[in-house]
Amino acid sequence: MRSLQEPGRIASGLLALAVHVVFFGLLVFGISWQKQVPGPVYVDLWQQLPEPPAPRPAPKPAKPKPVEPEPVAPEPVPPPPKEEAPPQPSRAEIELKERERKQREEEQRRQAEQRRQEQARQEEIRRQELARQEEIRKQELARQQQLKELEEAKRRIEEERVRIEAERQRQEALAKLQEDVRKQEQTRAAEQLRREEEARRLAAEAEQRRREEEALRRQQEALRQQQAAAEAQRRAEQERQQAAAAARAQQQSLIDDFRARISAKIRGRVIVPPDVPGNPQAIYQVTLLPGGDVLEARLVRSSGVPAYDAAVERAIHAAQPLPVPTDPNLFQQQFRELELKFRPKE
Repeated sequence: MRSLQEPGRIASGLLALAVHVVFFGLLVFGISWQKQVPGPVYVDLWQQLPEPPAPRPAPKPAKPKPVEPEPVAPEPVPPPPKEEAPPQPSRAEIELKERERKQREEEQRRQAEQRRQEQARQEEIRRQELARQEEIRKQELARQQQLKELEEAKRRIEEERVRIEAERQRQEALAKLQEDVRKQEQTRAAEQLRREEEARRLAAEAEQRRREEEALRRQQEALRQQQAAAEAQRRAEQERQQAAAAARAQQQSLIDDFRARISAKIRGRVIVPPDVPGNPQAIYQVTLLPGGDVLEARLVRSSGVPAYDAAVERAIHAAQPLPVPTDPNLFQQQFRELELKFRPKE
């Protein structure tokens, strides 16, 4: 079973990265805001150093006094420590906690939604499995019913066969008991039975021949219908190909007509320089817009006479809008990009 990919995993990762970046920026700027700017320092400038003070006479040594024991003062009882107020969180910490709370709530909501979707999927799978089992049960019941009907038909056939066999045996026993009395009747009955059996055999053979002839006739009729259908299909395909060829010929005639009109309109505006030697050919790749406006005219192969090339390019731009078909598909396929050839003596 394939593991389900957790949805929103990339988005949650990007959101966590953004929150860490914001928190780092708030810490840096919060510390920089708490820095104290040092006050100004004042310095006195002296031109000369002051003279040092005169040395004082050394004091005479005093007589030592008897040391009296100092009274021991009781140790002071330290005051109870003051309860410090808990530090107030900064604005950045509050915003970060709020974002983390919202992110946790969003993650919990997303997980709940995933659990709901998974439960719905499991419920749908269970419902489909129940429907499949119900269909299998119905099919099994139908099969059992068919088997019962088949068994019932076999039983009825067997009962009928037993009844017929018993009736035949009864008739044979009765015929044997009356054999002496009705010997001639039995002979005639046997002959009649033989004739009836022969008639039945002949009738069965005739029916079999009729059925075979009917089957042969049906096969011939089906073969004839198949041949007729194949002939009709061949004719339809031939007509379709002829219609497609006619349509292609008509489309090609239309394409040739528009190309001739475009070339004629451009040639009518070409001013051939008087000193063009021979009959050189200039080939341009022209890109058209719907409506016949020229988007670009690019020289593919020069005629060798720059003045004639420039005259052809000016004629291309002067002849716009060029005549193009109104069918957008035909324009896009055949007239979007045109390769036009020009000779000064054509």
